[in-house]
Amino acid sequence: MTNRKQHIADVALRLFGERGFDNSSTQLIAREAGVSEALIFKHFGSKDLLLEFVIRSGYKRIIEANRGGLTEPDPLTFIHSVIELPFKLVRDEPYFWKLQYRLADSEMARQQHERFMRPLPTRLRQAFEQLEYADPDKETALLLLLVEALWKTEATKTEDYGQDMPGFIKSKYQAQ
Repeated sequence: MTNRKQHIADVALRLFGERGFDNSSTQLIAREAGVSEALIFKHFGSKDLLLEFVIRSGYKRIIEANRGGLTEPDPLTFIHSVIELPFKLVRDEPYFWKLQYRLADSEMARQQHERFMRPLPTRLRQAFEQLEYADPDKETALLLLLVEALWKTEATKTEDYGQDMPGFIKSKYQAQ
């Protein structure tokens, strides 16, 4: 990939995250990136395809950066790492997660998010089973709801939990 193509994508990610997709014209992206609008269309074809590239490459970066997270053998450590995950993800990629929040109605963004999250329920259920929780399925569903709410809250900064919330939630999940 060319450096200019990635630079355009990085600028688009920042603008889409800050302003939203509809409020970030290709003209604005070009100006902020210091390129011509024609170059954006040459590299991506359309604004929609630029958005798709930004989402797909964002998940690719996130997966690469968090590779191995599902292989933690200790079930309690794994559960605690899942609790930390939303805070880490938003800290590492704030514009990406702001954009994901803004794209709640986008089928493409939702599909990418579901694909990213797909391995988590099975692994969580196994961890809760290993820890002998009475209802691993409900514990898994509850923790996934918490994780979803936490990344959305962190991405939008509607609340500032700091380090208190992860510690509080971790205290709820211990060996049975």
